Amino acid sequence: MSLVARSLLPAALLLAAGLVAGCMSGGGPEPEFAEGQPFPERTLNDQHGNPVELPGNARVILKTVEAAPAGVANAVLSEMSPAEREGIVYIADIHEMPPQPMQNVVLPRMQARDYSIVVTSSEADAGFLPHEREQVTVVLLDGEGVVTGVGHAGSEEALKDLLDEAGE
Repeated sequence: MSLVARSLLPAALLLAAGLVAGCMSGGGPEPEFAEGQPFPERTLNDQHGNPVELPGNARVILKTVEAAPAGVANAVLSEMSPAEREGIVYIADIHEMPPQPMQNVVLPRMQARDYSIVVTSSEADAGFLPHEREQVTVVLLDGEGVVTGVGHAGSEEALKDLLDEAGE
């Protein structure tokens, strides 16, 4: 083994051990979202560009990423009266959507809805929230904005059940 290789080998092993330890401990900063903790405060914009304070007076926050769960959320919210939607904030995480379909198709459809849809412009907006593929994430909050539970719904029936539980 050459002199250079012998002198670099301990440093490489130390670096590898540090990376493994960091991965095993979770590494990085603590998440800013957890049950029993206050929902992180944010101001985002809805589909009309109006600011929405989160959590505000929300008792439920819905988050979708893919099209199918967005369809589930929109179907359920469209059936509800404005009074029934009171306290429900819907976040459509669309920050990775290509600009052309976003501007020409998705945003006009959102703007036609008679309820507010918070839209994301970066991963920092809603990337901290849990997500399961093809599911609506349902975050339950108490009256003080503290996270009391997280659920996921893949169908209209499942989402309605979670929203009914939140209203009890």
